[in-house]
Amino acid sequence: HAGAGIARRRRKKAPRRKKPRARARAAGPVSAFLSLAVVTATVAVSVALTRGMIAVGIADLPNERSSHDRPVPKAGGVAVAVAFVAGLGALALVLGGGGWPASGERLAGFLGLAAAVAGFGLLDDLFGLAARTKLVVQTALALAFSILVARIEQVTLPGLGTIALGPLGHLATVLWLVGFMNVFNFMDGINGIAGGAAVIAAVALGLIAAAAGAGLVAAASLVLIGALIGFLPFNFPRGRIFLGDTGSQFIAFALAALAVLGSAKAGDKISIFVVPMIFYPFVYDVAATLVHKLRVGRPLFAAHREHHYQLLVRMGWSHAAVAGLYFALVAAHGIAAWALQGTDPALRLAWMAAPLPGYLVWTALLYRAARRARVPGFGEIMSDAVPPDGV
Repeated sequence: HAGAGIARRRRKKAPRRKKPRARARAAGPVSAFLSLAVVTATVAVSVALTRGMIAVGIADLPNERSSHDRPVPKAGGVAVAVAFVAGLGALALVLGGGGWPASGERLAGFLGLAAAVAGFGLLDDLFGLAARTKLVVQTALALAFSILVARIEQVTLPGLGTIALGPLGHLATVLWLVGFMNVFNFMDGINGIAGGAAVIAAVALGLIAAAAGAGLVAAASLVLIGALIGFLPFNFPRGRIFLGDTGSQFIAFALAALAVLGSAKAGDKISIFVVPMIFYPFVYDVAATLVHKLRVGRPLFAAHREHHYQLLVRMGWSHAAVAGLYFALVAAHGIAAWALQGTDPALRLAWMAAPLPGYLVWTALLYRAARRARVPGFGEIMSDAVPPDGV
């Protein structure tokens, strides 16, 4: 009986185990330190590779739609892409088992396709590929992402509620990825505007993802910030090197893909409308320009310099001033995107429409000012040639 009593006392003491909690508390500072170390290394890699790409000197020669008047090295996006892919891969390794790299296949697919986008962009920077070829490859890579990694699974519409897209989710994902890649590329036309806006957008997306518990999106946003910070001082305010198609295509794909991953991973905690809201100034600029070209009867793919940001530069604004204006707009829309997250999903489309009247007024005033200033070629066909980087 004495032996049985001892055994019972031992069984009662067994549940006292608090070491896992202690390890979990200790893991927080360790994870933060490792994350900081990886991001710091990402910045350093980006700086070194940017210097290297300047030395390589793949030249962007001025043309009729350019905002520069001398050859400038391009393909600086190689630095951003390599630093991001290596940095996020390293972060997944050092934080292995920490939660967010739960789906190794999904992460590998995202990084692999992002690298493929950058590689194809580099080919375009080197050889000037036709717009049709670019569109076909963009579509193929977007479809691969939709099938292998993630897709837009549902949307919530006013009066209709949440609608499961099923197979149509693949179409929605492809249209979103390809559309945003081209929008971002069209807006990469003056020093710093695309890279700086991407930093602001990554900060906003990262904060929203962290609040929603989407660790992969938050971590990827953090690494992307590091990769961009290493490049940006060489591109803004003075353009010693451009992102090129390598960078614009890669950054746009990464941000658009993270939007899809966030909406799928967090079960609509990250709305698919978050990234479009953040980049509202970019999307609107491109849309308004295309509408203007149709309204005046110009060929849709004729070369031009009539994006809103280009008109401002041609009217005497400096690159830094125009880029600063768009930085402020993107930051304001980042705050709006945060607010959108707390809104009833059925009202999110209304949030997306709310800024439109203000932008329409801006367009009317800008076009009026451009006509009064007699900006050369405004509203006229400049060339029937299709530029290698699109509209």
